[in-house]
Amino acid sequence: MLSKVITWLEELSTIANRNQKLAKMNGTEFIWYSADKNKDIKRKFSEEGEKLPTNGRLSSRSSGKSSGREWLYDFTLREFDSRDQLINIPLVAELEFSDSKVNGLIYDFNKLLQSDADYKVFIFQQKQHSDTEHFFECISNSVDAYNHKSSSEYLIVCWITSEYKFVYKALIGSRNSNHMQTFVS
Repeated sequence: MLSKVITWLEELSTIANRNQKLAKMNGTEFIWYSADKNKDIKRKFSEEGEKLPTNGRLSSRSSGKSSGREWLYDFTLREFDSRDQLINIPLVAELEFSDSKVNGLIYDFNKLLQSDADYKVFIFQQKQHSDTEHFFECISNSVDAYNHKSSSEYLIVCWITSEYKFVYKALIGSRNSNHMQTFVS
């Protein structure tokens, strides 16, 4: 599932970079503003998430759809059975583009720790790539410290505003032991 999330984000990154190049060719500037980034990511997750194979019916819920209000998390992919009863939460995501300080980001990340979703995604932004390592370490420490009730895979994503690209870190939190996998794109 998380590899699909990375694909979705890379597709959005490609579009943002293309828009930036086109604007530059036209003598203007393109900025993928935080509000647009938030809306674009939620829309992409909703469109693609509901297409995933399942035994039931998948439905997404985010502040980017209909009412404009958040439902527990910035994005939640819910699975329903044939009687329309909620049976699983495969994916939740928290997006934080307005706060770049570690304490504020950890505050938002802690919401994800409480979810029993199989896959948890946290997306934030920093100006420089070098600014992400400290945050990735803080998140890793939070995942290690948490008393997980069920195993989950985490994808921590940072949009590097100076480079117009995402970088990733994957973590696994489990009941018995916490261990991490890391990859950066």
